[in-house]
Amino acid sequence: MFIENSSFNMDKGNVYQTIRKEIDSRIFKLQQALKSQKESLSSASESTAGDKHNTSRAMMHMEEEKLGQQMIQLEQLKRLIQKINPENTLLTIGLGSLVKTNRGWLYIAVPLGKIMIQEQELMAISLASPIGQALKEKKVGESTKIQGIEWEIHQIS
Repeated sequence: MFIENSSFNMDKGNVYQTIRKEIDSRIFKLQQALKSQKESLSSASESTAGDKHNTSRAMMHMEEEKLGQQMIQLEQLKRLIQKINPENTLLTIGLGSLVKTNRGWLYIAVPLGKIMIQEQELMAISLASPIGQALKEKKVGESTKIQGIEWEIHQIS
């Protein structure tokens, strides 16, 4: 599942900043896509091509709504990540935990998926995810099975 470098030690502050930058980057890209969509819709409004025109406008509106929903979700993720103090070191896994397992590194915060940090792969997941729930409140040395796969906790910060 993960590329593991056993001598590598992940820096929690760096992970936190990388996640924040990734969210900001995704928000910026969505803002650009929304701007482009609005411009396309505006120029399509000036056209008078009948039924084909109306269908095209409806599709553009649907795409704009979809982008708007994605923006709302990203704004929620941004608010959530801002509530995390990367300086806190936790003894059990919870929101904001950086966890080293036998399956790789996990950052329990927001569901962004795979992120590369200093050529090391990390999974950014939500505490509400199945993995997050299975690992919640576990300590170093404990393990759990998720869909038949053993997850051993080696480090928590």
